[in-house]
Amino acid sequence: MIQRVQSLFLLFSAIFSIIIVYFFPVLHDDYTTYFLTSYFPYVRLCVFLSAALSIFAIFQFKNRKRQHLITSFSRLMITLAFFLLIFLHSKEKSFGLGMMLFIFPFLSLIAANFFINRDEKLVNSSERIR
Repeated sequence: MIQRVQSLFLLFSAIFSIIIVYFFPVLHDDYTTYFLTSYFPYVRLCVFLSAALSIFAIFQFKNRKRQHLITSFSRLMITLAFFLLIFLHSKEKSFGLGMMLFIFPFLSLIAANFFINRDEKLVNSSERIR
């Protein structure tokens, strides 16, 4: 399971998500920096859910369709967290580095989906040969 490329991308996505929550401010104004650990509970929940789904998808390596569905839902959670921050909480605040880093888990999940689809095509082509 870990030897597959999509498993590495799913692991990277979970790690990037956790790093964003704990180490990088997502918003800041003149006096404070806003981290996901202290503020924005719904956004934090979406990011943690995305990380948990990414880790769960690693162990679904035998069922590629389910793994693809879980990865797509995890990507939806990252997108939802990003838009919640933009539309609900960015009034009179500037975007921090953590806001820009939301692209890394999203791109990791896209890459994981690409390799899951590639595995599925490989299995289907080998079944056609039989």
